[in-house]
Amino acid sequence: MKRIHTSTIATLIATVALTQQVNAQDCQSSKDLEALPGKHIDAAHCEWPQEKAHWLDALGTAANKAAANAILTKIETLEKQSRSNYILKGCVLKTAFSGNTATTIVGKYALASYDLNMGCYEYICVKNKMMVNSEYANVFRAYVNRYTGIETAFSFPDEAYYYETPKKYNGQFIALHNFIKMDATKNINNSKGFYQDIPEHTVKEGSRNVYMTRHWYCTKPGALVFMPVSRKEYLEALLVYYERERLLIADKIKEIESESAGMMKDPKKYPQLYENGKRNLIVKKAKYPDWQEKIEAKKTTVEKVLKENTAAWLTQSAVVKPKAETFSWKRTYGSAPNDEVWVETYNADTKEAAQRTGSFTFDGFWDNKGGSTLYQYNPDYFKGSERNPVKPYMIELTYRYVKTPLGKSLVENFTENFDFDAVRNMLE
Repeated sequence: MKRIHTSTIATLIATVALTQQVNAQDCQSSKDLEALPGKHIDAAHCEWPQEKAHWLDALGTAANKAAANAILTKIETLEKQSRSNYILKGCVLKTAFSGNTATTIVGKYALASYDLNMGCYEYICVKNKMMVNSEYANVFRAYVNRYTGIETAFSFPDEAYYYETPKKYNGQFIALHNFIKMDATKNINNSKGFYQDIPEHTVKEGSRNVYMTRHWYCTKPGALVFMPVSRKEYLEALLVYYERERLLIADKIKEIESESAGMMKDPKKYPQLYENGKRNLIVKKAKYPDWQEKIEAKKTTVEKVLKENTAAWLTQSAVVKPKAETFSWKRTYGSAPNDEVWVETYNADTKEAAQRTGSFTFDGFWDNKGGSTLYQYNPDYFKGSERNPVKPYMIELTYRYVKTPLGKSLVENFTENFDFDAVRNMLE
């Protein structure tokens, strides 16, 4: 007969007792239940063992799963310790782990990524009986080897052309694709503060419709996970982009010409289709006026900036427009009233620049115009991960909460009493 660990028996008994209490408790409203004792069902005593058995399947090997489970359990233990003097009321905390597909950093280091999720399931009153809510509003999460809320700086329609090898889906992109606009308030590089997405003072007391999240981005002590992109790196990345843009538009023109040629192949038999083909060719190509000359002009401008500035100037951080914009306008291509097409351009500083030479027209850096510094992952930070991808290299902790007494007390207790340095020490 298989032995059951005594701690498991104790947890099962406590869970049964809680269930009986839930089923027996009368109430008039959920407010009546706020002072009732709470409980934490940790990952080791998950209520669904069959589901638990597959939490970390995405990590592959048994060794990877064991290592990830150990790290997540350490973080879970630290969270428990942060509540050593906190009286949990009005809810059940439930912890679960999960594994994810590998996170590839700087196109080279594939880190095993795994998470912790501790949801707060509040007691609610339903038909004058106490129940445990099946959903949670307040939740603590830990993300190992990945950060959330860190987005790339630029968007790219037709992404296939911006892979390291155009149209080869190898998961690696050109440098410009991977640059990041870093909000300084996110405290990424070794800062010990937190970033909160929505200021609490802007949310109405008692509101359950607005979720606020605090983020702690933990990195190796004394090491930078993100490095500023230099002006030289940015300008050289633009030159690579222009070559990809040239390939993309050339292929689009070929598609238009091929499509139109198919419509025009039998003018005697299908005269109307032939006329439609002629118009199709004119209208669709009108979206790309003088595209070759425009790309060449952008390229010449950037090459001139690289050539004429000092090495010291080029090593300074690249500061760019803080918010990407899409500019669109009508372009007239004929004399008839309806001879117009809409032209759209992404990632241009101004509409004038967009109309002049299109996407990523370089009109100078934004150092004195409220710009954002571009960053990129520091490849040196991740050295060694190719030998041990499950080892933690970066950990993000988040606490999402609503502005209720329970939500505020949980997040404030965590903020004041959680041992963040212990998590940072896991990264050494």
